[in-house]
Amino acid sequence: MVNKMTKLKNLDTYLSLCTEVYDLSKPNPPEEDYAFYRSYVINVKGPILEPMCGTGRFLLPLLEEGFEIHGFDASEYMLEALNIKAKAKNLKPTVWRGFVENLTRPEKYNLIFIPSGSFCLLIDPATVRLALQTFYNHLSDEGILLFEGETLKAVPQLDVWRGSVWHKPNGQMIMLSQLATLKDQVCHSIGKYELVHDNSIIHTEVEELRVRIYDPQELTAILKSCGFKNVRLIKAFDSAATPDAQDETIVYECRK
Repeated sequence: MVNKMTKLKNLDTYLSLCTEVYDLSKPNPPEEDYAFYRSYVINVKGPILEPMCGTGRFLLPLLEEGFEIHGFDASEYMLEALNIKAKAKNLKPTVWRGFVENLTRPEKYNLIFIPSGSFCLLIDPATVRLALQTFYNHLSDEGILLFEGETLKAVPQLDVWRGSVWHKPNGQMIMLSQLATLKDQVCHSIGKYELVHDNSIIHTEVEELRVRIYDPQELTAILKSCGFKNVRLIKAFDSAATPDAQDETIVYECRK
């Protein structure tokens, strides 16, 4: 089921070619990541929510297993890909297009999770706080917010163009050129996507992906200021281990 929202602002990232590369490069969730999030899913009752669910890498397998899961994403291209895959599996997901700061649902969720570092795509401090407060308000009293924050160790090599090529089943290919820079704790990655058919470029898309890099103490303080009383930092993806200074990603487990 798709709930349509009108008059949404346009998203200037995760367009059609980016979405295709996303699915070509990440067709399935990493086994370790999926097992980690699934370990939380199986221990809660009632509905769970995946904001920024993308093409459904996590949502669709969980739905296929029979879990009650809802999801939303700001990219119409990502949701289109999700629904195509869902139809092929004869699944009917409850998903809709929307931005995290605009979330208004009647449900109280027992688990809200955001895998793959997607939370860090929120770069404006005011939007981050609003999103966290919105998640807090949509959690049940015993609910858990679970997401990944990226550290400076996750930043790719700066000021160097990197390239990759992705081959489509129809014989076309997508060439991706990327350049990363870092300013004020935000990693800016310019990506040029070129669709090639018969040795000719037939479509080009240019995006600037921005990712906020967090100091763990800073993000913990923000979470507590938004109402979360119990914030636990977890080494990705080992719930029994604590992060260290070399970790690129830290999982934040947040409870009311």
